[in-house]
Formats: sequence, structure tokens, C-alpha cells
Amino acid sequence: MQLTQSPKFNRNYAAKIVEIKEFIKHPNPKCERLKCCTIDGYSIAVSIDTNPGTYVYFPIECAIDDRFLSANNLFRDKIKNFDKEQAGFFEDNCRVKIIKLQGYPSEGFIAPITYLYNWLTLIGKKNEVVHKVAPGTEFDSVDGEILCRKYVPKTTYTPGQPREGGKVRKKLNRVKKVIDTQFRFHYDTTLIKKCPSVIHPNDIISITAKVHGTSGISAYVLCERPKKWYEKVFEFLTRKEIDDTRYDYLWSSRSVVKNPYYNETTGGGFYGVDVWKYADDVVRPHLQKGMTAYYEIVGYLPNGGAIQKLGGKAFDYGFEPPQTSKHLSTIEKRDAIDNGDGSYTLYKYGKNFGIQIYRLTYTNPDGRVYEFSARQVQQWCAKEGLKPVEEYYYGYAKDLYPDLDIAEHWNENFLQKLASDKNFFMECESPTCNNKVPHEGIVIKIENSLSEAYKLKCIKFLEGESKSLDKGEVDIETES
Repeated sequence: MQLTQSPKFNRNYAAKIVEIKEFIKHPNPKCERLKCCTIDGYSIAVSIDTNPGTYVYFPIECAIDDRFLSANNLFRDKIKNFDKEQAGFFEDNCRVKIIKLQGYPSEGFIAPITYLYNWLTLIGKKNEVVHKVAPGTEFDSVDGEILCRKYVPKTTYTPGQPREGGKVRKKLNRVKKVIDTQFRFHYDTTLIKKCPSVIHPNDIISITAKVHGTSGISAYVLCERPKKWYEKVFEFLTRKEIDDTRYDYLWSSRSVVKNPYYNETTGGGFYGVDVWKYADDVVRPHLQKGMTAYYEIVGYLPNGGAIQKLGGKAFDYGFEPPQTSKHLSTIEKRDAIDNGDGSYTLYKYGKNFGIQIYRLTYTNPDGRVYEFSARQVQQWCAKEGLKPVEEYYYGYAKDLYPDLDIAEHWNENFLQKLASDKNFFMECESPTCNNKVPHEGIVIKIENSLSEAYKLKCIKFLEGESKSLDKGEVDIETES
């Protein structure tokens, strides 16, 4: 058997083989029962009697296969363990959480490599030998057996947010619009701590604010078009094909195209309202043929709910909830949302919600994609009067912290500085929200024309996110 990557492999939630040669003292000098190790820039606290060796590292917010936890007696509930007399510390949801031990966060879990074999024995593969266990191997499965995945609560609903409703519609004979080589969803942004050496001192980098909203996509790309009856007749008679594509508009959430067919659109999804269509109405007029814009929608929804919350507080980013009234003028009603009960809601871009563009691409007729640079995104937005994500830094990586020695552990020191840099509001409150909520973090892009970006989240934000998941709450990015 081999350590493998499943079709849904996500590096941010994958396991990794690591070789730990030494441990360090816990930062709290009074803590005598714990010690620490560092993996990919993450600090992991372990028992004081843990020895150096080969381990499997599991990152925070991944869910480990319940049979793995059972085989190694890691459940808190003894009944779930192979040995009913032993108890661990994992809850029934099998989730790896960020936890504070003696005042310092532990960002993950490590298990001895032998735990893999205990798992294989439990699932009936005890005679198998696992190959490719070299340090640095990232995987989420072993020959089709899923070991870990992104954790998603069973209660996939945020209290206070409306669900999608409405009558069941009769299925239509759908007319497809999307061409797979023309429209593309956004790639997964990789946690920079998972690949700390990806940035080099001489790289030109862009550092922008990471905002807590919902992802939206607006595209003006080639789409399939239904042929007219007379075109079909012409093709039949002449044996010549007529081009069945044309440039058209698509809008999408992070993972669902909202108008994939000419005669049908999807509903509001997670929120019951299509906030993505409101955003697309703003971005669409600025797109040229072949362009796709990727952006974050922030603020409030048409129904008054917050697009994102944490600890009960909205990430408002300076916006305010829309107002509902039964006393509007005829002109005001034209731009308002009819609630069906005699009342209307005024929902305006720039007042109730905003858009921050973080990526632009151009796709040619052959399906080849050109990636706009981070600087070009900023320039295009300025030219079009749209708002890009806020840029904190642009330049050579080595110039950001010139006091760091390029030849002496530069990557580790660079990340350590980034993680606590108050100029980027790391571990601070959000600088643009009226509510006191934690700043989410930063996004780093290397100016190399590649479709990739890296994120660094604040510990305070991760702790708040973890508490929300403890309550079974999930945000729109998981559901949309």
C-alpha cells in the first residue's frame, strides 16, 4: 500500500510524514509536563515523555478517520476505543482543534508512525506494508482509504441566517451555458506555514489584507449557445458546422455557478438570497471579453444579516445593515427589494455591502489563461473605480525585513516576523470593521505569473473560528 492523495486532496488539511529529531522546552517555564516541536511553522505541544522519531502530522481543522482514532485509543469516550479501558482526548467529531496549553497555542496533532499500522490492522489490512513514508510526504489516504479531510460540522447552518426556501420547481430541459475550459473556479489558497520555503529573498511579493466575507466570481467568457432551428437545417444540408459559442456573462459563488443554463439559475443557496448577483451587477460592466474577476463580498445581506460573523459580532467592514420601510417613493421602489408584505428594502453597494477584488484573469478562445499580476489588479481597479483588496506591501521579500540574515534560517525568521507584524495588523482587531472583531490575516502572492497564493491567518482569528465550529456553526465559504 502507498500513501496517496485522493481526488479531493487539499494540502491545507492533509497529513504529512515528519521526522522530529529534537523537542524544545515549552514557552511557559512553569510548564513541566509539556514540551514542543515545530512543524511547517506550526508549534505543537506534546507530552514531556514523547521521544524523537517518525510521526504523522495532522493540521488543525482536519477530521481524522474515526477508525484511526479508535485503533489508537484516542477518543475521550472509552467505549469508542479498541481498548475500552483507555481514554484519549478526541471528541466524537474526530476534529483536530487549535488549543491553548499553558497559555500557548498548539496548532496540530502528531501521532507515531506505528499508529498507521494499528489503523490498517483494524480495517483488515494488517499484512500490508505501507510504502513511500519518506519525511515530507503529504497525503490524505492510503490506497483509497481516506485518513483525513477538512472538518465540516454536521450542523451546517449559522444561527440567525435564513435558509433557502420556496416551492419545488418543475425540472426544465436545461440549455447548458458553461464551457469548462473558459470558466474556472478560484484555486485553494495554501497556508504559508505548510510550505515555508516557497518564498525566496529575491522574490517580488505582494502582501494584502485577508478579509472575512464570501467569495464571488464574475466572468465574461465564451459560452455555449443554443443553435437556431434554421442553423441546424443549414448544417444538415451543407455539412458545415456553425460556431455554437458566444461571449456571455457568468456569476458564481466560491464553488457554484449561479447561471449555468440559459433557462435556469440557482437559488440563493446558503443565505436564501443571491448576494452574488448583486455583486455581479457591480463588476460586470467593467469586464472585457475573456476577463474573469475574483473578489470578496463583505458587509451585510439584503435581509439584514451579516455576511460573516464571529462570536456573534458581524465583520461589517464599515458597512451598515439595509433599512426596510413601507414608506418609499415610486422612484425609490424601483431600486428596492420588494419583500412581498408591502415593505421594501433599500440595499445599496457602497453602503450595505462592498466588493474587494483580489484576482483577475484573461482566458483566450483556446482556453489558455493569463494571470494578471498583483500590481496589475491594483492598477485595473483604480482605473475602473473598483476597490481591490488593500495592499500592505509590494516589493522584494528581503527588503521587508532587511535586518534578517539571508543565509541564516531566513524563511523561518521571515514567517515569524510576518506572523506578529503590527503593520499588517497581525493579532490585532480588524482595522476596517466598526465592530471589535479579530483581523483575519494576510495573503501573500509571488509575482511569478502563476495561479497561486498563500495565506497567513491570525491566531486570534483561528481561535474564534474554532469556537464557532465547536457550536456546530459553519460559514458561507463552506456551503456556497
